[in-house]
Amino acid sequence: MDYIERRAKRLEADYRHCLRDYKRALSRTWILRERLGRLPLAALDRADGISSLSSNLSAVAERAGWLRRRTSEAQGRLKVLDPDEQRRWNKDVDGHCRMLMLDGTRCGKPTVEGSRWCAGHVDLWDECDPWGHHVIGWWRGIHIQYTLDGAYAHLSYPEQVSLNTLRETIAESKETLDKESPYGTDDLCTREDIARWTTMPDEYVEKR
Repeated sequence: MDYIERRAKRLEADYRHCLRDYKRALSRTWILRERLGRLPLAALDRADGISSLSSNLSAVAERAGWLRRRTSEAQGRLKVLDPDEQRRWNKDVDGHCRMLMLDGTRCGKPTVEGSRWCAGHVDLWDECDPWGHHVIGWWRGIHIQYTLDGAYAHLSYPEQVSLNTLRETIAESKETLDKESPYGTDDLCTREDIARWTTMPDEYVEKR
């Protein structure tokens, strides 16, 4: 079983787990609804009991709705996984791991399973990517922080990104800086930092 097959197996397990939890919550919602509907009229005099049951029903129904969305997302991640496409995108390049590190270098460790990733990085996937692509490295976004001295550019915490989320992060950073210009910089976020974190790595620049 290689990294693609492990990914597929995990997505299938996640979907089954989410679906099971959703069905349980749905069943619980139905039971509480039926119980509330069978309450005798005399029970209306006991407001605390009805209020408690109604509150429980509302909470369970809200959880069922959340689980429904989570199940739909898990199903979507499973549906969009294309093993052939993922193997093509993640094919080994030169025998050295291509994971982009925070200092701008590549990991460089020996690759495994015919991928461009080492054993420590081969099973990293971007759960925020709607297409479920593999993580390609760590990246920082840029936001504006307002102080008494004015607006200053600041770096976000490093996050693992796929190519899609990398593009989105760079685009959002550029848009933020354009909207808030002029802004200040300091030692925590220099002009050089801004240039670096708003520039796509050469390897991923689209060739025209």
